Amino acid sequence: MAQKAHPTILRPRNNLYQGCTHWDEPRFYFILTTIKKLIESCFLGTTHYLDKIKINRHLGLIFIEINIIHLHFRSKRRLKSRRYKENKIINKKQSWTIVACRLQTAIELIQKFTGTKKVTLRVNRLKTYTRSVPKPARRQMAYFTKSFNHIKYDYARYGIQLMYLLIKNKANTSSLTRFLIQNICSRQRRKRHYQFLAYIKQGFQSLQEYKKIQGLKIQIKGRFTHKAKGRSRIWKYQMGQMPISQLNKTIKAEYEQTQTGYGSVGLKIWICN
Repeated sequence: MAQKAHPTILRPRNNLYQGCTHWDEPRFYFILTTIKKLIESCFLGTTHYLDKIKINRHLGLIFIEINIIHLHFRSKRRLKSRRYKENKIINKKQSWTIVACRLQTAIELIQKFTGTKKVTLRVNRLKTYTRSVPKPARRQMAYFTKSFNHIKYDYARYGIQLMYLLIKNKANTSSLTRFLIQNICSRQRRKRHYQFLAYIKQGFQSLQEYKKIQGLKIQIKGRFTHKAKGRSRIWKYQMGQMPISQLNKTIKAEYEQTQTGYGSVGLKIWICN
């Protein structure tokens, strides 16, 4: 028999819908998930992360409220020469202007898809910078943000910004999940993948004294290295307490699955406030 998961490990996800009225259709959940996927696609390849989304409908009006996090990928100071081609960023991250244009197009598509008269979108944008991270933590992570490591650790500058927001209880598990999925899929070499996991561990350790949450737990399981077929590896990290067995605790959970060049990888993240 296969190993069974303890029922207390399974936590309900965030409910997309907020309101007393429902679509009087059997495809209610399909409409919600389609709207969410459409909104999420507006932030692909940008400096923004979709942190939270709430959808409400009343008569002929659909009201969508989203919280997004605006991270800054590059410093204003030029730390490297422009002569070398390997120092140039091939995939330039799109700005807020592109995101706003995509959201405007998404509103029109949602209106046609649902057949409602009016669609209202409220955007709460939280901007963060590297200087917002405490200086002692930045000193511990200074090696990853050096100019000679810009290509190897291209996620270092905005990654520490996101982790700081997470432990200050200003970001949700969905933002961290997207950050992990992006970099797990792009680190095909074993050495680079281990370096990314070491960066995640050291980043949370440097910010541990500033945490406003009770606990954090990350579990990554799957074939993300070039092992023999059928072999999987489990990577875990926990900060603080994680009382998963206590059902009265407020725990935000996120379960996602992604695909790498070696096979499928599962992600589980728990945050206890």
